[in-house]
Amino acid sequence: MNVTVIGASNGGKAAAADMTLAGHDVTLFEFPQFEQNLVEVKKAGGINLIGVGRNGFAKLHAVTDDIRVALEHPDIIVNVMSAFGHKVSAQTCAPCLKDGQVVVLNPGSTLGSLEYRQVLKAEGATAKIKIGDVHTLTYAARGSGADVRILLEVKKLWLAAFPAIDTPEVLAMFKQLYPVTEAGKNVLDVGLNNGNPIAHPGPALLNAGRVEYAQGEFYHYKEGITPHVTNIIQALDDERQALCDKMGYAAIPTTERMRLMGYATTNSSLYEAYNTSPVFCGEHPIKGPYSVMDRYFVEDTMYGLVTWSSLGRNIGVSTPTINAVIHLISMLHQTNYFDKGERSLDGFGLSGLNVEELNRFFDIGSLPENHG
Repeated sequence: MNVTVIGASNGGKAAAADMTLAGHDVTLFEFPQFEQNLVEVKKAGGINLIGVGRNGFAKLHAVTDDIRVALEHPDIIVNVMSAFGHKVSAQTCAPCLKDGQVVVLNPGSTLGSLEYRQVLKAEGATAKIKIGDVHTLTYAARGSGADVRILLEVKKLWLAAFPAIDTPEVLAMFKQLYPVTEAGKNVLDVGLNNGNPIAHPGPALLNAGRVEYAQGEFYHYKEGITPHVTNIIQALDDERQALCDKMGYAAIPTTERMRLMGYATTNSSLYEAYNTSPVFCGEHPIKGPYSVMDRYFVEDTMYGLVTWSSLGRNIGVSTPTINAVIHLISMLHQTNYFDKGERSLDGFGLSGLNVEELNRFFDIGSLPENHG
């Protein structure tokens, strides 16, 4: 296929290189304000990929910071970036999208495709596209310049489109890139299976002093997730699973999801799952967060926990641990993340809907006639 990868982070470079070595024609786009990410790739004419899976030099079809070039021919547009970038990506792509194109947010975090559609509407975009969320980034990767190492190719992915009636078409195309992908019930189901809001904000908060003192020399999983810290992770996961149960979704424990994805070799306990992970704590352990303002604190609170908290309020599921983590990180940063979280149900105009009405909205994209 003709593929455009938007975002030249380590994950974006890994995706562009791996898809190229798989035989697809890949264009890598980066926003002009981050064009430094493309300098070494342009010099090399591609990306040198090592690690698990395909290895070798991937000569890309194109490397550009011109969105008109990037969106000229792709069948599928894969956004590989943090949730912070989804709104800007939608604004940038809006004038250039074409009828029939498919956009996938990789990952969608929580309700990313819903936000993306809202932005396209606000920008006056008229292209008839289909858009979906993946529950997690397709790789664990690290790199520098034109060199990228893949630590893990995720072995199980869940995808849903918004609305879910579009899922079969989006899934069929994405499976050509990642055959391990399966359909989630809808984008909320997929968002509730994003592991980062469970693994990042709570443990990062409990290690905030160490993160500040370490000045970049901190390993979140290897030193930050201890047996007692996993008690907090378990409490967060119990509340997440309660939300899934109430919504009628499969409540997959985090230990089991990590094992299915390939991040963990055991599901015996959260502590064992994280600390024996060859990805998190192996030969190339994942470093970070680098400061208390890192995305581990901010992104997964704003675009994960706040959404889950708002869902709990809406459907009558108590989320005291989720709320406590949001509150304490708000105090840490002197910022009210309950108000700032951009993907709460209130922010999408979905407050007051019951379980059946919410699922109907995510399935077909329409609100009840009497909903204000």
